[in-house]
Amino acid sequence: MRYAEKDNLETLWGADYLADILPEDVDAVSAIEEALDMASAEVDGYLVRYQLPLSAPPRVLVTPTANIAVYLLANRHAALTDTLEKRYEQAIPFLDKLSKGPANRGDGEPQLSSIDSGSSGA
Repeated sequence: MRYAEKDNLETLWGADYLADILPEDVDAVSAIEEALDMASAEVDGYLVRYQLPLSAPPRVLVTPTANIAVYLLANRHAALTDTLEKRYEQAIPFLDKLSKGPANRGDGEPQLSSIDSGSSGA
């Protein structure tokens, strides 16, 4: 499941900026789709305490996923800036908190997986 889409990237970063960080010989649609898939997979890695796939993507995951996707696009094409690095570095601690419990998704919290629910099966 994706937690952000191309429209989110354009809203947060601007369509012109996205076009600027991609080389002319790269298919922008494919590169953005791949970056969104990779970013969402990275976010999923932090959501192991939840039953995946989530039934609906919570809004609180849009910005970190979008920032990770843009970071991946820029990193892949040597357009990495301090701002991109900072936004990526801000996304990871939030996701880490989400994975451990101090932060929540803001949507009524989904069912926890059996791994984290404390059930021993006994």
